[in-house]
Amino acid sequence: MMRPGILLRLLIVLVLQTAALGWMVLDRAELLRSGTEVTLAVVPVDPRDLFRGDFVQLDYDITTLRPGMIGGDTEFSENDHVWVALDTSLSGPAQPIGIFRHRPPTLPERAVIQGRVRSVYEGSSPVDDPDACPSPCRTLRVDYGIEQYFVPEGEGRNIENLRDDSRVNVVVAIGGKGEAAIKKLLIDGVERYEEPLF
Repeated sequence: MMRPGILLRLLIVLVLQTAALGWMVLDRAELLRSGTEVTLAVVPVDPRDLFRGDFVQLDYDITTLRPGMIGGDTEFSENDHVWVALDTSLSGPAQPIGIFRHRPPTLPERAVIQGRVRSVYEGSSPVDDPDACPSPCRTLRVDYGIEQYFVPEGEGRNIENLRDDSRVNVVVAIGGKGEAAIKKLLIDGVERYEEPLF
């Protein structure tokens, strides 16, 4: 027979675990419900991993950034937390207008998404290109936690083919701290999948 003290401890642990799980679900649902919606252009990804189930691997035009070509800070290292300011005033996908080490203020027609620097590459640019990145040209690869989207079984390959033809965009919800979640998957501008709140 269990002693009352052990039973009480087990009950407390069970309640705490259930509360933690409930908080994670509600936090995600709140982000999807009330986060700022931003459309991002998806770019092709290669190579593919065929062993991870039916999901689509996504990179965005904001995944590869050159700090010298947009506003904000210029010195970054691998694993740095960064904030990318996005211009949402244009029709079509949002465009990066700055990358920062610390969160910049949110302004009208601008959203700020948080990411982590996956890698930093430094190279040179052609001298005769007036639009080239200033030498030495630093290129960052940034992850935002929205690089995979699970789809119904059997549909991943078709969506990847459309993605490779630049026909796929996503709508993400961005919360007040810059956290992001995929809200919708668009194909040729038409909503194809919507993430349920629960």
